[in-house]
Amino acid sequence: MKIEEFTLERIQSLYENTVELNLSDSGVHPMSLNDLLSEDEIAELLDLELGYGWTNGEISLRESIAGLYDDRGPDDVIVTNGSAEANFLMVMSLLEPGDEIVVLTPNYLQIWGWARAIGVSAKAVSLREELGWEPDLEELKSLITPKTKLITICHPNNPTGAVLSLEKMRALSDIAADNDIYLHADEVYKGSELEGPETASFLDLYDKSIVTNGLSKAMALPGLRIGWLAGPAETIYAAWQRKDYTSITTSAVSEYVAERVLRPKLRQKILDRSKKILRENLSLLSDWVDANSDHVSLNPPKAGGMAFVRYFQDVNSTELTHALRKEKGVLILPGDVYGLDGFFRIGIGSPREHLEPGLARISDYLRSNTKAHAVGG
Repeated sequence: MKIEEFTLERIQSLYENTVELNLSDSGVHPMSLNDLLSEDEIAELLDLELGYGWTNGEISLRESIAGLYDDRGPDDVIVTNGSAEANFLMVMSLLEPGDEIVVLTPNYLQIWGWARAIGVSAKAVSLREELGWEPDLEELKSLITPKTKLITICHPNNPTGAVLSLEKMRALSDIAADNDIYLHADEVYKGSELEGPETASFLDLYDKSIVTNGLSKAMALPGLRIGWLAGPAETIYAAWQRKDYTSITTSAVSEYVAERVLRPKLRQKILDRSKKILRENLSLLSDWVDANSDHVSLNPPKAGGMAFVRYFQDVNSTELTHALRKEKGVLILPGDVYGLDGFFRIGIGSPREHLEPGLARISDYLRSNTKAHAVGG
């Protein structure tokens, strides 16, 4: 088996903990246990026995997760070590060598890479900037063959922050239904919508939908490493069989906290905090884009802790981001790790005291680089 390097994760793992200003994250600045738990709960947590627990997730936690969807129960959910493990288990449960999948890109390309590693053919359908980062569904239909097993989308989208209308979500579900194939959605940014109500889940629109989600992004709790896979019970059971060969179980401490933060009142409080941070930082970023319109442009995100910024320099995005890291001490992510060069992703969930100086350093670099290029002819 040949596994392609997951370039996005490699860049972050190498540099996010050493760079002066890390603007590469796509979530919201994390919360602490003191922000989440009462004194009694903290005392209870300290007395918690650190056993294995349920290998598919503690039942009350699975019930809380199931309650986020329509007509779902605990057998329709498996708790995982982050949404990354959920994506991994989904691929290993549904796909076989020789299958085909259709991936809506740009996208977090974990599923793309792992599916290809096991002999699955992956076809890309581009989200189009001129359509507000929406796909051409006729193009998608044209790529489906008798070998197609799955359509996968990140929604709300990483890295663009795009959100489909309910009408477009239903149309995408209808395409999957017409071809009797699975529709997978990574919904880890659900709940971080900057305006309007929380986006519907694809799980509630189509009976062969399967979704991944977790507490790392909209919920601002990446250190808990709690994610989940939700879908048809038989698919979830297949994922559970495969989890027995991987991590076995998640942390008892994390599950204790997760069950509490998913209670409606606290969940809403966390999401309200996330939205406040994201709205304020998007306003800051939008002003920065306007002030640097000779160098960058932005189709503003509708959700999520990131923005996908187009830049106008004739340089590869990976080269640009490494230059910024080395010369300015700022880490952002290149668009080509999402399959789309000419852009970079910048986190807007960072503290303002990181984002503001980081943006200033990026604009300094873009301006000086442009001047130097012009002088050189």
